[in-house]
Amino acid sequence: MSNSTTTQTSRASRELTEELKVNIIKTLQKSMNKGKLGRGAIGNTAVLYDVHRGTVRRGWKDFVEGNISPKKAARVGRKPLVTRAEITQIVRDVPKEQRTTIRDISDATGLSLGMISRSLKNGTIKRRSSRLKQLLTDVNKIERLAFCRSHVRREAPDEGGSHVRREAPNDMLAETTDAAVVHMDEKWFNADQDRRKVYLTPDETVEHRTTKSKRFIPKVMFLAAVARPRFDAARDTMFDGKLGMWPFAVQAPATRNSRNRAAGSMVTSLINVTAESYRDFVLSKVIPAIKEKFPSTNKQVVLQHDNATPHASSKDCVLQTVSTDGWTFVIRKQPPNSPDLNVLDLGFFASIQALQRKVVSRSVDDVIHATLLAFEMLSMEKLADVFLTLQAVMRLVLEHHGDNHFKLPHLKKEAMRRAGTLMANVTCPVSLIDQADLELQQHEIQLPASQ
Repeated sequence: MSNSTTTQTSRASRELTEELKVNIIKTLQKSMNKGKLGRGAIGNTAVLYDVHRGTVRRGWKDFVEGNISPKKAARVGRKPLVTRAEITQIVRDVPKEQRTTIRDISDATGLSLGMISRSLKNGTIKRRSSRLKQLLTDVNKIERLAFCRSHVRREAPDEGGSHVRREAPNDMLAETTDAAVVHMDEKWFNADQDRRKVYLTPDETVEHRTTKSKRFIPKVMFLAAVARPRFDAARDTMFDGKLGMWPFAVQAPATRNSRNRAAGSMVTSLINVTAESYRDFVLSKVIPAIKEKFPSTNKQVVLQHDNATPHASSKDCVLQTVSTDGWTFVIRKQPPNSPDLNVLDLGFFASIQALQRKVVSRSVDDVIHATLLAFEMLSMEKLADVFLTLQAVMRLVLEHHGDNHFKLPHLKKEAMRRAGTLMANVTCPVSLIDQADLELQQHEIQLPASQ
């Protein structure tokens, strides 16, 4: 047999694969004569496939008996020096502050880096990340509890006779059942980020990015206003919930010459977000957008925002000047230290930013264009999903007595939408509502009679 054939049939592993076993059997079958193996068939096959004669003989015997599967048990090899239970206990005895990296765990436990890597791969230990959350006082927790409780209503008994409480559809208020809520908030959007991940082929190199300082990266603050998507019966179409997104910037002529533009050229200048500028944006941009796009059958609108200092200028008395033509606008502040109770902070801003960062921006105008484009590209299904997540968060707030010590829920909304089983609203057990009512009564907090 030539050396080239032997090289082609050499094996990297000492264990025979199923494919190699089948090839050996086929080769032996070709040498059969009158139901028996030909003379020298086993030896020639062993040389051809670079295996021992005994291996070929046992393989043929197993084939004749009707079973060529491995005879070894499921777990073979030497016993581990340290069992999974021992590794779990050793790692558990180390303070969590000393488990931030694999090397830290190795230094603290004495286990090798390879052993820790294998433990991470087989699930003995897990990698998890944590983020700082807002510190809540007892008063904050009660306010969060009352806020979420006001968003729950009792439905009619189902077929089984049990009452079910469900998050109110369209984010309805308890005291005004046909009111609709518009979530408003501001956010900075940067032209670029300090660390950017990219996947490359072996012959590619990472792009060299430079800047004088992180302070020189252009950024723009935007005000966004959204509501829950719904069907607009008056227009016979779907209302996508996206009322608008506006940058705190103005076009003004340049006052002096520079190497970039001549004096008098129109340039984009940023506006400081003050009480006056925020009130002007609400009255001149948000309110007209609501009147233009909002379903006209529902003209009682609640504007929800956080407790930032510039928001103090927007009060109900200010909104009375624009509450015309049957429209009624009121302000509602979400509980302090509760960004998880606003749809924008909860996830919609993150979705916008994920799309905005796919476009390379080098100036303020580029940031504005990319951000507004991302806002328009997001589908109303994405916004509706965040509203469902908000309802799930409200239920968790009730479960944790107003605290924020919980993970954001994953409802698998996209899979449920494809299967046609996506719920319209998130349900809430009656026992949980009764528990919240009892806590609020103990703090002498009254809820509307409709609840």
